[in-house]
Amino acid sequence: MRSLLIIGLGRFGRHLTMSFAKMENDIMVIDKDELVVNKLAPYVSSAQIGDCTDEVVLRDIGVTNFDVCFVCISNDLESSLVITTLLKDLGAKKIVTKVNQDIHVKFLLQNGADDVIYPERDMANRTALKYSAKDAIDYIELDDNYGIFEIATPKKWIGHTLAEVNVRKKYNVNIIAYKFQSKITPLDREAYTFKEDEHLIVAGNRKGFIDLVKRKL
Repeated sequence: MRSLLIIGLGRFGRHLTMSFAKMENDIMVIDKDELVVNKLAPYVSSAQIGDCTDEVVLRDIGVTNFDVCFVCISNDLESSLVITTLLKDLGAKKIVTKVNQDIHVKFLLQNGADDVIYPERDMANRTALKYSAKDAIDYIELDDNYGIFEIATPKKWIGHTLAEVNVRKKYNVNIIAYKFQSKITPLDREAYTFKEDEHLIVAGNRKGFIDLVKRKL
């Protein structure tokens, strides 16, 4: 369990709060909107009404007590920059700031953000890759070049072994597990034979994955 501060309770901030709450993290939320703060109060450890562009407010919170501070005010770049900078000046351990434009990324990283979240772009990339491949089920991006993919087992692979398929050498990706009836099992045997009704968990280079699905699926 981690100690988290979430500043800004717009749509993304609310979803982030509820997701962390389900994982039983210790969460404090803060926003200027009393109504939204009150709605989330039952799900978090602490909920406060306040304007975090005011240094006194952040100082009173004690930002050094949190493992991660999230700034979720991407529709107001000035406020986002001010809050991110104040968090850095006050000694926050890790600052993650939400953005909604590419140009904001550079400014925020230069002004104290340790990481940025760009959900609209990330979801667009994930959706495009998922639906570009006929048999792709899901995709998790690790960085601009690497990811983890879930695909339906290609029909032409069924009855063949991992060694025979040899995707690592051909496409610079690794089949790390198979999924059957929602259960994921690590795949570490070259002699494993692919079966029907399984999904495969593939990790590696995005270009290699695209080449794989274009030529083999």
